Amino acid sequence: MSGNPGLPDRGNGTVTRIPEMAPLPVRSGSLSESHNRETPHRCMSICMVSDDFLPAATGCGVVVQWAARELVKRGHSISVVTSRRRGQPGLETWHGIRVHRTFSIRLYGYHQALPSQSALRRILNENSFDIIHYHYLFVLLMRMRAAASSMRAKHVYTYHMTVDLLTQPWLMKPFHRVIFRRHVEYCNRFDLILAPSAHLVEQIREYGITTRTEYLSNPIVFDSRAEQPRSAEDGPFVVLFVGRLSPEKNLPYLIRAFAGLVRQQPCSELRIVGEGREKPRLMRLASKLGLERQVKFLGFIENSLLVPHYAAANVFVLPSLSETQGLVALEAMWFAKPVIVTNRIVAARELVEDGRNGFIVDPNSVEDLTGKLALLSRNPGLARELGQGGQRLAGRHSPEQIISRLERHYLDLMREGVHVKNFISSLDPGN
Repeated sequence: MSGNPGLPDRGNGTVTRIPEMAPLPVRSGSLSESHNRETPHRCMSICMVSDDFLPAATGCGVVVQWAARELVKRGHSISVVTSRRRGQPGLETWHGIRVHRTFSIRLYGYHQALPSQSALRRILNENSFDIIHYHYLFVLLMRMRAAASSMRAKHVYTYHMTVDLLTQPWLMKPFHRVIFRRHVEYCNRFDLILAPSAHLVEQIREYGITTRTEYLSNPIVFDSRAEQPRSAEDGPFVVLFVGRLSPEKNLPYLIRAFAGLVRQQPCSELRIVGEGREKPRLMRLASKLGLERQVKFLGFIENSLLVPHYAAANVFVLPSLSETQGLVALEAMWFAKPVIVTNRIVAARELVEDGRNGFIVDPNSVEDLTGKLALLSRNPGLARELGQGGQRLAGRHSPEQIISRLERHYLDLMREGVHVKNFISSLDPGN
Protein backbone atom coordinates (compact mmCIF):
# COMPACT_ATOMS: atom_id res chain seq x y z
CA MET A 1 0.00 0.00 0.00
CA SER A 2 1.32 3.43 -0.79
CA GLY A 3 1.45 6.11 1.84
CA ASN A 4 -0.17 9.52 1.74
CA PRO A 5 0.97 12.73 3.34
CA GLY A 6 -2.20 12.92 5.44
CA LEU A 7 -3.41 16.08 7.09
CA PRO A 8 -1.90 18.22 9.85
CA ASP A 9 -2.57 16.93 13.35
CA ARG A 10 -5.73 18.38 14.91
CA GLY A 11 -4.70 18.49 18.54
CA ASN A 12 -7.30 16.68 20.62
CA GLY A 13 -9.47 15.78 17.63
CA THR A 14 -12.54 17.62 18.91
CA VAL A 15 -15.20 18.50 16.35
CA THR A 16 -18.27 20.66 16.60
CA ARG A 17 -21.42 18.55 16.83
CA ILE A 18 -24.17 19.30 14.31
CA PRO A 19 -27.62 19.34 15.91
CA GLU A 20 -29.68 19.32 12.71
CA MET A 21 -30.07 17.32 9.54
CA ALA A 22 -29.17 20.04 7.06
CA PRO A 23 -26.24 19.33 4.68
CA LEU A 24 -23.24 18.69 6.89
CA PRO A 25 -20.33 21.14 6.69
CA VAL A 26 -17.07 20.32 4.97
CA ARG A 27 -13.72 21.38 6.36
CA SER A 28 -12.21 23.78 3.88
CA GLY A 29 -9.61 22.26 1.62
CA SER A 30 -9.81 18.76 3.09
CA LEU A 31 -11.77 16.96 0.38
CA SER A 32 -11.37 16.45 -3.32
CA GLU A 33 -13.87 18.41 -5.41
CA SER A 34 -15.43 15.25 -6.82
CA HIS A 35 -15.98 13.76 -3.38
CA ASN A 36 -17.37 17.06 -2.11
CA ARG A 37 -19.92 17.18 -4.96
CA GLU A 38 -21.02 13.58 -4.53
CA THR A 39 -21.41 13.23 -0.74
CA PRO A 40 -23.10 15.46 1.85
CA HIS A 41 -20.24 15.45 4.30
CA ARG A 42 -19.23 16.36 7.81
CA CYS A 43 -15.93 16.10 9.62
CA MET A 44 -16.19 13.24 12.10
CA SER A 45 -13.89 12.37 14.98
CA ILE A 46 -13.33 8.61 14.74
CA CYS A 47 -11.42 6.27 17.03
CA MET A 48 -10.20 2.93 15.67
CA VAL A 49 -9.52 0.27 18.31
CA SER A 50 -7.27 -2.62 17.28
CA ASP A 51 -4.48 -4.56 19.00
CA ASP A 52 -2.80 -4.90 15.59
CA PHE A 53 -1.98 -1.70 13.74
CA LEU A 54 1.58 -0.47 13.18
CA PRO A 55 3.36 -2.47 11.95
CA ALA A 56 0.50 -4.66 10.77
CA ALA A 57 1.03 -8.36 11.54
CA THR A 58 -2.43 -9.50 10.40
CA GLY A 59 -4.98 -8.72 7.72
CA CYS A 60 -6.96 -6.86 10.36
CA GLY A 61 -4.04 -4.49 10.94
CA VAL A 62 -3.65 -3.90 7.20
CA VAL A 63 -7.33 -2.98 6.90
CA VAL A 64 -7.18 -0.60 9.89
CA GLN A 65 -4.11 1.15 8.46
CA TRP A 66 -5.82 1.59 5.11
CA ALA A 67 -9.16 2.77 6.53
CA ALA A 68 -7.52 5.27 8.89
CA ARG A 69 -5.43 6.84 6.13
CA GLU A 70 -8.31 7.01 3.67
CA LEU A 71 -10.62 8.62 6.23
CA VAL A 72 -7.95 11.24 7.01
CA LYS A 73 -7.76 12.00 3.28
CA ARG A 74 -11.52 12.59 3.33
CA GLY A 75 -11.18 15.18 6.05
CA HIS A 76 -11.96 13.23 9.23
CA SER A 77 -10.03 13.31 12.50
CA ILE A 78 -8.71 9.81 13.19
CA SER A 79 -7.20 8.30 16.33
CA VAL A 80 -6.10 4.70 16.81
CA VAL A 81 -5.80 2.95 20.17
CA THR A 82 -3.52 -0.05 19.84
CA SER A 83 -0.84 -2.19 21.48
CA ARG A 84 2.64 -0.96 22.33
CA ARG A 85 5.80 -2.81 21.41
CA ARG A 86 9.21 -2.33 22.94
CA GLY A 87 10.79 0.95 21.83
CA GLN A 88 7.55 2.46 20.50
CA PRO A 89 6.32 5.82 21.83
CA GLY A 90 3.08 6.00 23.77
CA LEU A 91 1.75 8.68 21.41
CA GLU A 92 2.72 9.63 17.89
CA THR A 93 1.24 11.04 14.70
CA TRP A 94 1.39 8.84 11.59
CA HIS A 95 0.03 10.14 8.28
CA GLY A 96 -2.16 12.58 10.20
CA ILE A 97 -3.46 9.83 12.52
CA ARG A 98 -3.01 10.11 16.29
CA VAL A 99 -1.71 6.71 17.48
CA HIS A 100 -2.25 5.96 21.19
CA ARG A 101 -0.32 2.91 22.38
CA THR A 102 -1.14 1.14 25.63
CA PHE A 103 0.56 -1.44 27.85
CA SER A 104 0.76 -4.78 26.07
CA ILE A 105 2.08 -8.31 26.36
CA ARG A 106 3.16 -10.75 23.67
CA LEU A 107 0.79 -13.71 23.68
CA TYR A 108 0.77 -16.61 21.20
CA GLY A 109 3.01 -14.65 18.85
CA TYR A 110 0.98 -11.42 18.81
CA HIS A 111 0.99 -8.21 20.82
CA GLN A 112 -2.17 -7.95 22.92
CA ALA A 113 -3.08 -4.66 24.61
CA LEU A 114 -3.93 -4.78 28.33
CA PRO A 115 -4.66 -1.12 29.08
CA SER A 116 -5.88 0.22 32.40
CA GLN A 117 -9.31 1.81 32.53
CA SER A 118 -7.71 5.08 33.64
CA ALA A 119 -5.45 5.14 30.55
CA LEU A 120 -8.44 4.60 28.25
CA ARG A 121 -10.58 7.18 30.06
CA ARG A 122 -7.77 9.71 29.69
CA ILE A 123 -7.74 9.15 25.92
CA LEU A 124 -11.52 9.43 25.79
CA ASN A 125 -11.62 12.57 27.94
CA GLU A 126 -9.01 14.29 25.77
CA ASN A 127 -11.12 13.66 22.67
CA SER A 128 -14.74 13.96 21.67
CA PHE A 129 -15.26 10.93 19.46
CA ASP A 130 -18.32 10.62 17.25
CA ILE A 131 -17.55 7.02 16.30
CA ILE A 132 -15.56 4.32 18.09
CA HIS A 133 -14.82 1.46 15.70
CA TYR A 134 -13.55 -1.81 17.17
CA HIS A 135 -11.63 -4.27 15.01
CA TYR A 136 -9.95 -6.83 17.25
CA LEU A 137 -11.68 -9.31 19.53
CA PHE A 138 -9.77 -9.31 22.83
CA VAL A 139 -9.25 -7.47 26.12
CA LEU A 140 -8.71 -4.03 24.55
CA LEU A 141 -12.16 -4.15 22.95
CA MET A 142 -13.87 -5.07 26.22
CA ARG A 143 -12.08 -2.44 28.28
CA MET A 144 -12.56 0.34 25.73
CA ARG A 145 -16.26 -0.45 25.40
CA ALA A 146 -16.64 -0.30 29.18
CA ALA A 147 -14.62 2.93 29.49
CA ALA A 148 -16.73 4.59 26.77
CA SER A 149 -20.09 3.44 28.15
CA SER A 150 -21.10 6.91 29.31
CA MET A 151 -20.00 8.68 26.11
CA ARG A 152 -22.36 9.74 23.33
CA ALA A 153 -20.21 8.11 20.66
CA LYS A 154 -21.64 5.47 18.34
CA HIS A 155 -20.00 2.06 18.62
CA VAL A 156 -19.16 -0.03 15.52
CA TYR A 157 -17.56 -3.48 15.43
CA THR A 158 -16.10 -5.22 12.39
CA TYR A 159 -16.34 -8.99 12.73
CA HIS A 160 -12.79 -9.80 11.61
CA MET A 161 -12.43 -12.94 13.73
CA THR A 162 -14.49 -15.65 15.34
CA VAL A 163 -14.56 -17.00 18.89
CA ASP A 164 -13.19 -20.27 17.49
CA LEU A 165 -10.03 -18.40 16.50
CA LEU A 166 -9.75 -16.68 19.88
CA THR A 167 -10.06 -19.97 21.77
CA GLN A 168 -7.75 -21.93 19.50
CA PRO A 169 -4.80 -22.12 21.97
CA TRP A 170 -5.21 -25.16 24.23
CA LEU A 171 -5.23 -22.99 27.36
CA MET A 172 -8.31 -21.17 26.03
CA LYS A 173 -10.30 -24.15 24.75
CA PRO A 174 -11.97 -24.97 28.11
CA PHE A 175 -13.37 -21.42 28.20
CA HIS A 176 -14.93 -21.49 24.72
CA ARG A 177 -18.53 -21.57 25.93
CA VAL A 178 -18.04 -18.77 28.46
CA ILE A 179 -16.14 -16.60 25.98
CA PHE A 180 -18.81 -17.20 23.33
CA ARG A 181 -21.56 -16.01 25.70
CA ARG A 182 -19.56 -12.91 26.63
CA HIS A 183 -18.86 -12.30 22.95
CA VAL A 184 -22.58 -12.31 22.13
CA GLU A 185 -23.25 -9.95 25.08
CA TYR A 186 -20.66 -7.47 23.84
CA CYS A 187 -21.84 -7.68 20.24
CA ASN A 188 -25.33 -6.75 21.42
CA ARG A 189 -23.90 -3.59 22.98
CA PHE A 190 -22.70 -2.15 19.68
CA ASP A 191 -24.75 0.16 17.47
CA LEU A 192 -23.63 -1.54 14.25
CA ILE A 193 -21.72 -4.67 13.27
CA LEU A 194 -19.97 -4.88 9.91
CA ALA A 195 -19.29 -8.35 8.49
CA PRO A 196 -16.83 -8.88 5.61
CA SER A 197 -18.91 -11.75 4.22
CA ALA A 198 -22.60 -11.84 3.31
CA HIS A 199 -22.87 -15.42 4.57
CA LEU A 200 -21.23 -14.34 7.81
CA VAL A 201 -24.11 -11.89 8.37
CA GLU A 202 -26.51 -14.84 8.47
CA GLN A 203 -24.21 -16.77 10.80
CA ILE A 204 -23.93 -13.84 13.22
CA ARG A 205 -27.71 -13.60 13.46
CA GLU A 206 -27.90 -17.34 14.19
CA TYR A 207 -25.59 -16.78 17.17
CA GLY A 208 -28.32 -14.69 18.84
CA ILE A 209 -26.69 -11.36 18.07
CA THR A 210 -29.46 -8.81 17.57
CA THR A 211 -27.41 -5.70 16.75
CA ARG A 212 -27.99 -4.49 13.18
CA THR A 213 -25.41 -6.27 11.04
CA GLU A 214 -24.42 -5.19 7.53
CA TYR A 215 -22.14 -6.70 4.91
CA LEU A 216 -19.06 -4.61 4.09
CA SER A 217 -16.17 -6.30 2.33
CA ASN A 218 -12.58 -5.60 3.20
CA PRO A 219 -10.81 -3.77 0.35
CA ILE A 220 -8.06 -4.83 -2.01
CA VAL A 221 -5.51 -2.10 -1.43
CA PHE A 222 -2.82 -2.69 -4.05
CA ASP A 223 -2.25 0.39 -6.20
CA SER A 224 -1.64 -1.27 -9.54
CA ARG A 225 -1.64 -4.66 -11.20
CA ALA A 226 -1.19 -3.72 -14.84
CA GLU A 227 2.59 -3.31 -14.82
CA GLN A 228 3.48 -6.35 -12.74
CA PRO A 229 5.32 -9.27 -14.38
CA ARG A 230 3.35 -12.43 -15.07
CA SER A 231 4.43 -15.87 -13.84
CA ALA A 232 7.08 -17.38 -16.10
CA GLU A 233 5.78 -20.01 -18.52
CA ASP A 234 9.08 -21.95 -18.48
CA GLY A 235 9.70 -21.79 -14.72
CA PRO A 236 8.37 -23.99 -11.93
CA PHE A 237 4.65 -24.30 -11.31
CA VAL A 238 4.29 -21.98 -8.28
CA VAL A 239 1.68 -22.58 -5.59
CA LEU A 240 1.33 -19.62 -3.18
CA PHE A 241 -0.04 -19.22 0.34
CA VAL A 242 -0.07 -15.93 2.30
CA GLY A 243 -1.15 -15.70 5.93
CA ARG A 244 -0.46 -16.59 9.55
CA LEU A 245 1.18 -19.95 10.20
CA SER A 246 -1.43 -21.01 12.72
CA PRO A 247 -3.60 -24.13 13.15
CA GLU A 248 -6.78 -22.77 11.56
CA LYS A 249 -4.89 -22.16 8.30
CA ASN A 250 -4.64 -25.95 7.87
CA LEU A 251 -1.24 -25.82 6.21
CA PRO A 252 -0.31 -29.50 6.79
CA TYR A 253 -3.17 -30.30 4.41
CA LEU A 254 -1.67 -28.01 1.76
CA ILE A 255 1.85 -29.42 2.19
CA ARG A 256 0.62 -33.03 1.90
CA ALA A 257 -1.44 -32.17 -1.19
CA PHE A 258 1.58 -30.43 -2.69
CA ALA A 259 3.66 -33.58 -2.11
CA GLY A 260 1.14 -35.43 -4.28
CA LEU A 261 1.53 -32.76 -6.98
CA VAL A 262 5.34 -33.08 -6.92
CA ARG A 263 5.03 -36.79 -7.66
CA GLN A 264 3.16 -35.86 -10.85
CA GLN A 265 4.86 -32.56 -11.64
CA PRO A 266 8.39 -32.50 -10.14
CA CYS A 267 9.03 -28.95 -11.38
CA SER A 268 6.72 -27.38 -8.80
CA GLU A 269 7.29 -25.02 -5.89
CA LEU A 270 5.20 -24.12 -2.82
CA ARG A 271 5.88 -20.64 -1.45
CA ILE A 272 4.58 -19.94 2.05
CA VAL A 273 4.55 -16.28 3.10
CA GLY A 274 3.96 -15.59 6.78
CA GLU A 275 5.10 -16.32 10.31
CA GLY A 276 3.53 -18.09 13.25
CA ARG A 277 3.98 -20.68 15.95
CA GLU A 278 3.23 -23.54 13.51
CA LYS A 279 6.34 -22.83 11.42
CA PRO A 280 8.71 -25.38 13.07
CA ARG A 281 6.07 -28.10 12.75
CA LEU A 282 5.45 -27.26 9.11
CA MET A 283 9.15 -27.24 8.30
CA ARG A 284 9.51 -30.68 9.90
CA LEU A 285 6.60 -31.98 7.83
CA ALA A 286 8.11 -30.65 4.60
CA SER A 287 11.42 -32.28 5.49
CA LYS A 288 9.73 -35.59 6.34
CA LEU A 289 8.04 -35.59 2.93
CA GLY A 290 11.33 -34.83 1.18
CA LEU A 291 10.23 -31.35 0.10
CA GLU A 292 13.00 -29.18 1.60
CA ARG A 293 13.88 -27.74 -1.82
CA GLN A 294 10.34 -27.38 -3.16
CA VAL A 295 8.70 -25.77 -0.11
CA LYS A 296 9.98 -22.23 0.50
CA PHE A 297 9.22 -20.51 3.81
CA LEU A 298 9.57 -16.83 2.96
CA GLY A 299 8.69 -15.36 6.37
CA PHE A 300 6.63 -12.26 7.06
CA ILE A 301 6.43 -9.82 4.15
CA GLU A 302 4.78 -6.39 4.37
CA ASN A 303 1.55 -6.16 2.42
CA SER A 304 2.94 -3.51 0.08
CA LEU A 305 5.84 -5.83 -0.85
CA LEU A 306 3.67 -8.82 -1.75
CA VAL A 307 3.09 -7.70 -5.34
CA PRO A 308 5.93 -9.71 -6.99
CA HIS A 309 4.95 -12.82 -5.01
CA TYR A 310 1.35 -12.70 -6.19
CA ALA A 311 2.53 -11.90 -9.71
CA ALA A 312 4.91 -14.88 -9.84
CA ALA A 313 2.34 -17.44 -8.66
CA ASN A 314 0.44 -19.83 -10.92
CA VAL A 315 -2.24 -20.58 -8.33
CA PHE A 316 -3.16 -19.34 -4.86
CA VAL A 317 -4.42 -21.76 -2.19
CA LEU A 318 -6.25 -20.83 1.01
CA PRO A 319 -6.63 -24.16 2.86
CA SER A 320 -8.17 -22.64 6.00
CA LEU A 321 -10.73 -24.27 8.25
CA SER A 322 -11.97 -20.86 9.44
CA GLU A 323 -11.99 -17.41 7.79
CA THR A 324 -14.42 -14.51 8.05
CA GLN A 325 -13.61 -13.52 4.46
CA GLY A 326 -10.24 -14.62 3.08
CA LEU A 327 -8.93 -11.28 1.85
CA VAL A 328 -5.68 -12.81 0.58
CA ALA A 329 -7.68 -14.88 -1.92
CA LEU A 330 -9.24 -11.68 -3.26
CA GLU A 331 -5.77 -10.14 -3.49
CA ALA A 332 -4.60 -13.09 -5.58
CA MET A 333 -7.62 -12.62 -7.87
CA TRP A 334 -6.65 -8.98 -8.27
CA PHE A 335 -3.50 -10.30 -9.98
CA ALA A 336 -5.53 -12.67 -12.17
CA LYS A 337 -4.57 -15.85 -10.33
CA PRO A 338 -6.89 -18.85 -9.98
CA VAL A 339 -7.67 -19.57 -6.34
CA ILE A 340 -8.48 -22.74 -4.45
CA VAL A 341 -10.30 -22.53 -1.11
CA THR A 342 -11.89 -25.11 1.20
CA ASN A 343 -15.60 -25.51 1.77
CA ARG A 344 -15.08 -24.76 5.47
CA ILE A 345 -14.60 -21.04 4.77
CA VAL A 346 -17.88 -19.21 5.38
CA ALA A 347 -17.31 -16.98 2.33
CA ALA A 348 -16.13 -19.80 0.04
CA ARG A 349 -18.94 -19.41 -2.47
CA GLU A 350 -18.65 -15.63 -2.41
CA LEU A 351 -14.96 -15.92 -3.26
CA VAL A 352 -15.09 -18.76 -5.76
CA GLU A 353 -17.51 -19.81 -8.44
CA ASP A 354 -16.30 -23.38 -8.77
CA GLY A 355 -14.79 -23.88 -12.21
CA ARG A 356 -15.10 -20.21 -13.18
CA ASN A 357 -12.40 -18.46 -11.15
CA GLY A 358 -11.02 -21.36 -9.14
CA PHE A 359 -12.06 -24.41 -7.16
CA ILE A 360 -13.62 -25.26 -3.80
CA VAL A 361 -12.14 -28.39 -2.22
CA ASP A 362 -12.86 -30.73 0.68
CA PRO A 363 -10.34 -30.19 3.53
CA ASN A 364 -10.77 -33.83 4.52
CA SER A 365 -9.49 -35.00 1.13
CA VAL A 366 -5.82 -34.38 0.32
CA GLU A 367 -6.45 -36.06 -3.02
CA ASP A 368 -9.09 -33.45 -3.92
CA LEU A 369 -6.60 -30.59 -3.60
CA THR A 370 -3.80 -32.55 -5.28
CA GLY A 371 -6.09 -33.24 -8.22
CA LYS A 372 -7.01 -29.58 -8.67
CA LEU A 373 -3.36 -28.48 -8.48
CA ALA A 374 -2.36 -31.12 -11.02
CA LEU A 375 -5.18 -30.07 -13.36
CA LEU A 376 -3.99 -26.46 -13.35
CA SER A 377 -0.33 -27.43 -13.77
CA ARG A 378 -1.22 -29.43 -16.92
CA ASN A 379 -3.54 -26.76 -18.34
CA PRO A 380 -2.00 -23.25 -18.27
CA GLY A 381 -4.78 -22.02 -20.55
CA LEU A 382 -7.40 -23.07 -17.98
CA ALA A 383 -5.39 -21.36 -15.23
CA ARG A 384 -5.34 -18.12 -17.24
CA GLU A 385 -9.08 -18.35 -17.91
CA LEU A 386 -9.88 -18.88 -14.22
CA GLY A 387 -7.53 -16.07 -13.25
CA GLN A 388 -9.26 -13.64 -15.58
CA GLY A 389 -12.62 -14.61 -14.08
CA GLY A 390 -11.27 -13.88 -10.61
CA GLN A 391 -9.88 -10.54 -11.68
CA ARG A 392 -13.35 -9.44 -12.79
CA LEU A 393 -14.75 -10.44 -9.39
CA ALA A 394 -11.97 -8.64 -7.51
CA GLY A 395 -12.93 -5.39 -9.24
CA ARG A 396 -16.02 -5.22 -7.02
CA HIS A 397 -13.79 -4.74 -3.97
CA SER A 398 -12.01 -1.52 -4.92
CA PRO A 399 -10.86 0.71 -2.04
CA GLU A 400 -12.89 3.67 -3.31
CA GLN A 401 -16.17 1.74 -3.13
CA ILE A 402 -15.44 0.23 0.28
CA ILE A 403 -14.34 3.45 2.00
CA SER A 404 -17.38 5.31 0.65
CA ARG A 405 -19.68 2.64 2.08
CA LEU A 406 -17.88 2.73 5.42
CA GLU A 407 -18.16 6.50 5.57
CA ARG A 408 -21.86 6.27 4.72
CA HIS A 409 -22.42 3.80 7.59
CA TYR A 410 -20.75 6.25 9.97
CA LEU A 411 -22.81 9.18 8.71
CA ASP A 412 -26.04 7.18 8.93
CA LEU A 413 -25.30 6.38 12.58
CA MET A 414 -24.65 10.05 13.29
CA ARG A 415 -27.91 11.03 11.60
CA GLU A 416 -29.82 8.38 13.56
CA GLY A 417 -28.44 9.93 16.75
CA VAL A 418 -29.63 13.39 15.66
CA HIS A 419 -33.10 12.00 14.87
CA VAL A 420 -33.35 10.43 18.34
CA LYS A 421 -32.17 13.62 20.02
CA ASN A 422 -34.67 15.74 18.07
CA PHE A 423 -37.49 13.26 18.80
CA ILE A 424 -36.77 13.34 22.55
CA SER A 425 -36.64 17.14 22.45
CA SER A 426 -40.04 17.21 20.71
CA LEU A 427 -41.54 15.30 23.67
CA ASP A 428 -40.35 17.94 26.11
CA PRO A 429 -43.42 20.05 27.01
CA GLY A 430 -41.13 23.00 27.66
CA ASN A 431 -40.26 23.21 23.91
